[in-house]
Amino acid sequence: MSAATDDRARLAAQLRELREDAGLSTTRLAGLLGWSQSKVSKIENRRTKPSVADVRAWVAATDAPTEIASELVNIAESIQVAAIIWDSTLAGGRAEHQRTIARLLADATQMRVFQNSAVPGLLQTAEYARSVLALADVFRIGDTPKAAAARIERQAALYETGRRYEFLISEAALRFSPVAPDALAAQYDKILSVSTLSSVNVAILRTGARPSAVHAHPFVVYTMPDDATFATIETYTRELTLTDPEEITVYQRVYDNLLADAVTGEQARKFLTDLRSEAVGAM
Repeated sequence: MSAATDDRARLAAQLRELREDAGLSTTRLAGLLGWSQSKVSKIENRRTKPSVADVRAWVAATDAPTEIASELVNIAESIQVAAIIWDSTLAGGRAEHQRTIARLLADATQMRVFQNSAVPGLLQTAEYARSVLALADVFRIGDTPKAAAARIERQAALYETGRRYEFLISEAALRFSPVAPDALAAQYDKILSVSTLSSVNVAILRTGARPSAVHAHPFVVYTMPDDATFATIETYTRELTLTDPEEITVYQRVYDNLLADAVTGEQARKFLTDLRSEAVGAM
């Protein structure tokens, strides 16, 4: 059992114990908190990960001793972030991780992508993907061809119905040139083609536009069928998954602010066409 899993089991057990010691049924506690009874049950049975706010409300409703309340809040904070390290210990390598993302896409109803360093993976051509993944292989795993193939394979999700994909890309990311000009022109063609899909929206943050938020780092926000949301963030060495609702609300708000600064529709397509012309001119 991993440390995160162990912490989650401990949290669930102690929350249940607090409820029972307070002489409250799951229905009664739910009523005090303004929740459904099923939410209380799912938290105790580890089917739902409680937010930090949930745990604070729970310990207050059950009159938990200050020391125990503080400990449980700290555990709740620690389990909101999961991490995958991009080294040789990653089971199945980066290719398997690409397949894991594909399985997430198969379940998600919406995906919102902000990218300020490179073209998003779902929009990459095979050559661009190989180049970017090679540059990102800081641990020298050497599985770039397999990872690139798996990345391209998961793009099939774009053509399925019942989902929404939003891509918010900075001009700097679009001008990043890990490939030769002819391959870069092909990359712009790929984005232009995908942007015609009814399930896809491509927005571009032009350099020089007055920002509504700091372009701090790329992130992805997923929405699942039950409206649960989580965000992923990639660093040089690992991928972080955030699940705390308060944090997700912040990322959704940042995305909306950035989107308000961006060009979309025909303006975005014209800019991409102009970039393509620049790449062709550099051949």
